[in-house]
Amino acid sequence: MESVVFENKSKPSYVESVVFSVLVLAVVGGIIAFSVLSGKVSNVLIFQISGFIYGLSALMYIFQFFFKNENVGKVGTLLAFTGWLAQTVGLFVRGIESYQMGIFHPPWTNLYESLMFFPWLAVGLYLYIEKEYKTRVIGTFFMPIVAFLVIWGHKFNTDINPLVPALRSYWLYLHVLASFVGYAGFTVAFGASFAYLIKQAFDKGIEVKPIQYGGFVVSFILTSIFGYMTLTGAKDIKTMFFGVLFILALLSLIYFGVYVLKPIGKALPSENLLSEIAFKAVAISFPIWTASIMLGGAWANEAWGSYWSWDPKETWALIVWLFFAAYIHGRTVGKWKGTTSAWIVVAGFIMLLICYFGVNLYFPGLHSYATE
Repeated sequence: MESVVFENKSKPSYVESVVFSVLVLAVVGGIIAFSVLSGKVSNVLIFQISGFIYGLSALMYIFQFFFKNENVGKVGTLLAFTGWLAQTVGLFVRGIESYQMGIFHPPWTNLYESLMFFPWLAVGLYLYIEKEYKTRVIGTFFMPIVAFLVIWGHKFNTDINPLVPALRSYWLYLHVLASFVGYAGFTVAFGASFAYLIKQAFDKGIEVKPIQYGGFVVSFILTSIFGYMTLTGAKDIKTMFFGVLFILALLSLIYFGVYVLKPIGKALPSENLLSEIAFKAVAISFPIWTASIMLGGAWANEAWGSYWSWDPKETWALIVWLFFAAYIHGRTVGKWKGTTSAWIVVAGFIMLLICYFGVNLYFPGLHSYATE
């Protein structure tokens, strides 16, 4: 039976929490008011600033990891929180701007908005986990991805456009919000599982062979090439083929990365703690993801007259659900412990990438409007 480690936590000071919350709300409210009243600060500019701050945060996390400087790590956390606050302002300002245009909708209705909203949720969840478990190691891997997503998201159309008829529904607030909470939680679980695999390779003293170094370098190059071709190519069969090669190269990169990155396992928390973080993230996200599928079915029946149409988005959402259902089963009542369960999370995360990016960009269906 796999043991579970919980960190001892000191009792929080509620007075300090209330004062801090009031100060944060005052700052966020003040910036939102200034942005709206002055008309000189757009939501896009705020999101760009948040991406820059996340980039600085990622550098601080990486520096702290390799040079063991706790003060630098604290700066990384502060920058991550500052970037999260900036995104919070950006989301509110975008919503207010859409209202002023007479086409109000929540700021998560197209690919650009989702690439701003998803990192906001993920960073919020990560900061909570960092505070609860007193470790910044996952931020070393997590924050660079967040910075990339927010910065890269600006290559898409940033305009605020009216919603298509199918999206003009109260279901939009429930279904999409639940989906993105699931995306955020599963992403954090992937980071913890990948760190777990590295830590396990370190603890077992697995010898790293030259072929694994070579595989890592080749996989990194292929992932970069095919990733670029996939993200910049046209929506055709050729680009979809590059997308398949990108997924295979990414899997290979993760596999070889477990061994090549073995030395950093010395600085990682215990296997039990990393496993517990992954399980907690999935345990929180899985029922919400389940709810998002059910809510989507209710919305589909209202909009299109059918609860399930085997639309590409629906199909891949179900595939993601099956992977994480298998993880929970194996982790709790089955025999898929340790390494096996960690790799299931990795595979589930790959399915999540296909569901989020691949389907939206390259599979036409009832959800194709999400790319507009």
